[in-house]
Amino acid sequence: MASSKSWDAIIVGQGLAGTTLAWHLHDAGWRVLLLDANASATSSRIAAGLITTITGQRLTLSWRIDEFLPYVREFYRRIEQRTGATFFHDRTAVRLLRTDAERTKWLERLNDPATGPYILPKVCLDLSVGAGAEHFDMVSAQLDVAKFLDASRNALPFEQTSIDWDVDVRLEADKVSVGGIAADHLISCEGYAASRNPFFAKIPFVAAKGDILTVRFHGPLVRKCYHAGIWVAPTSADDVFRVGATYDWNNLDGVPSAEGRCKLEKRLSDLISIPFTVLDHQAAVRPIIHLSKPLLGIHPHYPRLGYFNGLGSKGSLHAPWFARTFADYLISGTPLEEPDALEKFLS
Repeated sequence: MASSKSWDAIIVGQGLAGTTLAWHLHDAGWRVLLLDANASATSSRIAAGLITTITGQRLTLSWRIDEFLPYVREFYRRIEQRTGATFFHDRTAVRLLRTDAERTKWLERLNDPATGPYILPKVCLDLSVGAGAEHFDMVSAQLDVAKFLDASRNALPFEQTSIDWDVDVRLEADKVSVGGIAADHLISCEGYAASRNPFFAKIPFVAAKGDILTVRFHGPLVRKCYHAGIWVAPTSADDVFRVGATYDWNNLDGVPSAEGRCKLEKRLSDLISIPFTVLDHQAAVRPIIHLSKPLLGIHPHYPRLGYFNGLGSKGSLHAPWFARTFADYLISGTPLEEPDALEKFLS
């Protein structure tokens, strides 16, 4: 069916980048086709979807959170209404303060008007968590990424297929085609797999493999997100949580690591005293690019070829905003924030 018509855009990769971009273009009236190989474990599909407002050892506000968070809520809620699925959840996140430096920094943040809107009244911590450690509660959110992707796949034109960019892609003056399917634009949203794309191979990934566990606790745990060197996040089942994540900068194979599992189990046991059983262990490679910020734009030598990648570990927060930015550029030529970002790597 897809090959029988011409599309305004073909998007390769149905992770967070490709899916959010497809929605923005689709809602603007573009004919958009998503292509994806449907791998079971990708960085988007296994992601916990955490949106954390105060982060890092220095307890700083997440980058541009005042801009991103309101739009994220509006976007995901709108897609929930369109699809009839529920996948975006406002959460309370608990941050345990593990060092004197973090406690000192926290005292500074208490009187900082920038962080004030994201700090919640502190609730006594469950005694099973952190052995009574000092902590604070903050505004947070969580996207059920896999459910969002599945609901979107059912609502948008989609074909399951693998693309060989050397063989299947033809770039011409007036169109581009993929396996005989014609379009005005072809956009790579492939995550770390784009490192093997011959048109974008020069883009320098600083990728890291992450191991994530799914565990069942054998005792009650309040359904919040917990942060203390690792994160622990709720799922749709009351007693099942996700736990992550490791950073392996050397073994970028997407294969779950026994060493990674041991690290997570040890840290989880140190954090929460409730016994647990590991139900699943997954791993994927985060598509982190130079400066750990999204990279998007048009190839400097191929004006019908686009790129949207580098969401890293904050994809659920960053994807909707930058997808809108890229869609506005493609549709009406609205300037990108960094118009020469791709050219720096590909010229």
